[in-house]
Amino acid sequence: MIRHQGENSGSDVPTPSDALARRGRLFFVVACGVMVLMAATAALQVLLLLFRVGDHAGMMSGGFAFIVTDSQTEIPTDFVAISRYAIWQSTLAAGLLTLRLIPGLVILSSLMGLFRLYARRLIFTAENEVLMRRIAWALVAYAVVPLVTHATLYVVGMSPVAVKLELRQLDAAVLGIILFAFVNVVAFGSEIERDRAGFF
Repeated sequence: MIRHQGENSGSDVPTPSDALARRGRLFFVVACGVMVLMAATAALQVLLLLFRVGDHAGMMSGGFAFIVTDSQTEIPTDFVAISRYAIWQSTLAAGLLTLRLIPGLVILSSLMGLFRLYARRLIFTAENEVLMRRIAWALVAYAVVPLVTHATLYVVGMSPVAVKLELRQLDAAVLGIILFAFVNVVAFGSEIERDRAGFF
């Protein structure tokens, strides 16, 4: 029997879905590592504020500041240790920082869910649509929440500025809006997949 070139078993030739599954597994592992690192760092920062560790946590330039000090490190002159504030202020600051960190954690956890689906070769599904919409909302929250926290810090006397807008907030808002538009494409693809499944 003569076998033409390229005529081979399906297991010998990797398909696009196989490549997607491999990348999905790789990205999932990376996202898990980043998630653990970010969650640990976030927890440490919140605890430093909550327990009023003034040598390492405080306020600077109207925002939260964390420094690593030793005997030779010079502390910035505009750094105000969290221990110099009242207990209710430091507790409020810990709560506001938690609020600031939540959107980033939601984005990472949602990405982990997406990569897990890709590892299972699932692209156009209702679950993908939900996760991507969650990321879009989290991006918008990432842009809006700092406005709320800065205003609150200003009202309670912990920040000299009431409004502090950064370029990354604008970037997050634009990305969120674009992602909302892309979710419609995923929703359309999910509907086609459901129709195909029902047809067969």
